[in-house]
Formats: sequence, C-alpha cells, structure tokens
Amino acid sequence: MEIAFNDVSFHYKKGNVRGEKVLKGLNLEFKERRCYLLTGPCGSGKTTLALLLKGLLLPASGKILLKNDSISLSSFQRSIGLAFQSPEEQFFKETVEEEVAFGPTMLKLNRIEERVKGGLNTTGLLYEKFSRSSPFALSSGEQRRLAIASIIACEPSWYIFDEPTAGLDLEGRSKIIELIKNLMKEKKTVIIISQELERFIDLCDEIIVLEKGRLKLKTDTRTFLEEEKLDEIEHSLPYHIKVLRILRKRGWDIPVSITDPQEAADIIADYEL
Repeated sequence: MEIAFNDVSFHYKKGNVRGEKVLKGLNLEFKERRCYLLTGPCGSGKTTLALLLKGLLLPASGKILLKNDSISLSSFQRSIGLAFQSPEEQFFKETVEEEVAFGPTMLKLNRIEERVKGGLNTTGLLYEKFSRSSPFALSSGEQRRLAIASIIACEPSWYIFDEPTAGLDLEGRSKIIELIKNLMKEKKTVIIISQELERFIDLCDEIIVLEKGRLKLKTDTRTFLEEEKLDEIEHSLPYHIKVLRILRKRGWDIPVSITDPQEAADIIADYEL
C-alpha cells in the first residue's frame, strides 16, 4: 500500500477570493508500515498536507494516487485515523464512552463495546474509571489520549498525529510516545506532525521537511542528521545532537547521526584530540 502526491498544490479561499498557495507542486510518497516525522516551520503546510491525506480537503491542482487496486482512494482515506492538534475541538458527545463509540458506529463496525473498552484501556484511560466522564472535564493529556482512543477503536492501519505532545507535561508526553511505539510494533503506518524533533527523531524511519509549502527534504533519519545545513530546524534537534554537530564544525571527526544520548556522550568522552 502506498499513497502518492503528484504535483499537488492547495490554497484556501477567503470568500470567493483565492488565497496564496499553502502547498506548491508537492511530490511525495508514503508507504505502509513506516513511521514518518513531518516537520517544518509554522505555516509551512504540514496540517494542510494531513487534511489532504485524510481526504478532508481536495487538491487545487495535481493528484493524490493510491497504489492499490483492491480499494478506492476515498475508501482508504476514510479509514485513516487523524488526531487533531486541538482534540477538544472535535468532541461533541456527553461521555467518554459515547465519544469513542461514535466512530465505529458511523462506520457500521461490529463489537462496539469491545472496541470502546480496548481503545480506552490501550491509551491508559481505564474504561471503569473514565467511561462516564465528560470529555470536557478531562485534562489536556487525557483529551489527547481520548482522541487517540476514538481512532484506535476504529482499528485503522494508518495513523496521523498532529502535534501529539504539544503543551503536555512529562507524564503526558511519555504516555503518548509509548502509545506510538506500540502502534509501530503492531506494524501500523504512523505519520507524526511535530516541530519537537527531540521527542520523535529516534522513532521515525523517514523525516519530511516542508518549507513555505514546498518539499525541502525527504530522507531517512541518519541522512537527515548528517545534513550540514538544517536552517530553522536545527534548533529543534536533541541537545546531544546539537553538541555533536558543533564539535564536528570545530574539526572533530565524529558521527552526528546518533540518536542515543548515552552513545553520544561515550563518543565525546572517548575522542582523542
């Protein structure tokens, strides 16, 4: 399974007036069972790309193609799970249980109760404790996990997370990251939209960088970290990688594509000047 953007452009309209293009001639492919980190400065088009992937927006020009003959593009897009950056904006049911049950019910799936319990328990919102709670009474971290539980209940094979850890405390971030790791172990396709490279860079197979609506870079993590010029993105790198990059610029013959902080510390400690 592979979904491809073929020269895709998009612009939002202000009334009947066409605005500036948000995405410009995008050529990009996503393959199943891989984890992607989609990053770039604010306003670079990351969320718009996610909405196009999900089918909530249509390209102004170009095509989105699905390389699979057994299912249509629209059917595939409906099956993609998308967790928005502000999950509270997508809630409208009175209880947590009803919120999680809504998606599977609309898709006419079976085992609704089992799916609800599974989705909540998987995300750490124990069914017995949270099922009768109001979604709007939850903390920010719990609301994000509720949004993800609503997606998991539909059992998609592709997931998109838009800034999944933004504004969360350490515990909340850890739970979201652990959940994403578990999805990857299950061979799900995961697309993470985030400027917080330090949180996700060691999880991903590939990194995609957008800049002003254009594709600036798409490569594997190791090659990405070896790039000499990362411009605005460099400040978001993990601290230990920043140190390695500074030392290399000062003449140290060391690798900089090290995602493990302890390994980086050992390389620095053992280096002979």
